[in-house]
Amino acid sequence: MAIADALVYKVYTAVAGAAATMVAHKVLTAGWTYVTGEEPPEPTDPEADATSAILWALASAAGLAVAQVVAQRIGTRYLLSRGGKKPTPHRIAMKI
Repeated sequence: MAIADALVYKVYTAVAGAAATMVAHKVLTAGWTYVTGEEPPEPTDPEADATSAILWALASAAGLAVAQVVAQRIGTRYLLSRGGKKPTPHRIAMKI
């Protein structure tokens, strides 16, 4: 993969990831409000119910993780559509 293609891929996936994170957060907040009838709990609010705070943390973490995977896949498809090679995962090599 050429350096220019690698840079375009990284910038494109970063922008797609940021946009996906913002959209996912809005969707998750709206979904939580629709289902529970309340705003999502603030993690630093001592008055918030611990169960709902934990459920919100789990739901938002799962939703944002899915959004990041989708953004990475969009970036890879964009790279491949431009004739680039599939990015290889970074592996840490250990010498023994």
